[in-house]
Formats: sequence, C-alpha cells, structure tokens
Amino acid sequence: MSKYVGLQMRAFNQAGSIINISSVTGHQRTYSSGSLAYASSKSALNTMIKVHPPFSQLYSHQDHILGSFKHQKVNSICPGFYQSEITEGLMRKKGLKQLISKLVPLGNFGTIDPALTSLVRYLIYDTSDYVTGNIFIVDAGHTLIGVPIYLSL
Repeated sequence: MSKYVGLQMRAFNQAGSIINISSVTGHQRTYSSGSLAYASSKSALNTMIKVHPPFSQLYSHQDHILGSFKHQKVNSICPGFYQSEITEGLMRKKGLKQLISKLVPLGNFGTIDPALTSLVRYLIYDTSDYVTGNIFIVDAGHTLIGVPIYLSL
C-alpha cells in the first residue's frame, strides 16, 4: 500500500509522510498460539521499511531533476502492549497487570495518547524531514535484548 500511496503523492506533486503501523511482534522470538501469520506479516512490513528504496529512486533521474518528485518519508511504528478497544477484553484478565509489571522494564501499559500520537505528530511535521526508513519501537522496553525479565518472576 505504501508504494501506491507514494505513487499518488508523486502524481499530485505532494511531499509528505507515510507511516505504517506494525507491531513489536515482528521483532520478537517468542511463540504465541495462533500468532504465526500475524508475526510474519509484521516482520515483513518491518523488513520492507528497512529495504524499501526512497521513492525518489523509483523514478528516472530526469524526473527528479525536473522537480516532479517531492520529498516523501516512509517510516513505521511498532507499538507494544497498549490499552485500546482491541485489547479491552484482555486488559480485564486477572493477573495481567502484575505480569506486565514484571515483564516490561517500565512496568506499565502504554496509552495511545500521548505515547503513539506524539510520535505520529513528530513524523508528519517538518521537524522529521531528515527521518525516513526507520522503525520506531514504542513498547516500554519490552523488546530490549538482555533485560533479565525472568529474574523478577
């Protein structure tokens, strides 16, 4: 979808930001029942962001010189476990808050606002003009390598 949005932006001579929402599941090495397809798709999206050429490389050099291409940024956000409509039922499970407090270094759940919305705002405005091809993990430290999470269980 990013490719086609980029092509439409180019057709209308629009600069801008394409922000894909992925998941930390695409980074993890843990197994959850029924998560293979989901984890695979998120991992593929993360890889696409890393290897996807800037949209300026999709067109001829002459198009770029003539100015028909404008600045397009492509980034991805990988949220961890957040309180949302989707996780509402899961959040009510007994013992979940205690488990998360031990598994996640910052010890709590994220909230969509301000944790994710402030990052989206940053990525869409000019302050991020030099930022493209990045994957932003927003998970309270859950995917940090080497954090001794099982010592506290």
